Amino acid sequence: MTEARPLEGVRVLGVEQYMSAPYCTLLLADAGAEVIKIERPGQGDPRRSIGPFAQAGHEKMAGGFMAYNRNKKSLTLDLASPDGQTIFKRLVEVSDVVVENLRPGSMDRKGLGFEALRDVNPRLIYAGISGFGRVHDVEDERSYGDRPAFDIVAEAMSGIMNLVGFEDKPPSWTIYGLADIYSGVSAALGVLQALYMRERTGEGQFVDSSMLDNMIALNERMVMLYSL
Repeated sequence: MTEARPLEGVRVLGVEQYMSAPYCTLLLADAGAEVIKIERPGQGDPRRSIGPFAQAGHEKMAGGFMAYNRNKKSLTLDLASPDGQTIFKRLVEVSDVVVENLRPGSMDRKGLGFEALRDVNPRLIYAGISGFGRVHDVEDERSYGDRPAFDIVAEAMSGIMNLVGFEDKPPSWTIYGLADIYSGVSAALGVLQALYMRERTGEGQFVDSSMLDNMIALNERMVMLYSL
């Protein structure tokens, strides 16, 4: 008899691409959650076309895509169309979690952001992964909240890169995708905490995972030493 896994019965919608959100939902899927990966028509997740590739009969499969998307289902859906948005909202009605790492504001402009989806399902947990976080003062011109970012940006701005390499050489990139991977882990932890809180309150909430914040937290010893 197979033992039940911790997240069996939890349904997750992954509006995701590349690494950070797919890694988050990968962890949830490995723990037993039903993860439905939402992919754009025609192209799907861009990592489907990024090597290295494995040959399976007459079909080539991208290794990075397979590694980050095991145990998931996939659904092609055009979220820019009214029909696609309607279908997505119907899925939200019967789901527990949405995880996305699109450019900040993208889902809001489609009418599919947290505030809109909370009206559809008050118990929904919505995790947004971005370079600089979603919870910020939009009137503050110093805020980077609406800017896109890749892994290397968060690594550089957090000071992590300054700890890598040699003292007499420029800062170096760390392991492949460190900021993406660690932000996926942080988002998954936030989702688990939100699921636990929902058992006590009956309500969902927004989980904000900022790549820069996550890297600064990972670099906490150096920040502490510099502060002292």
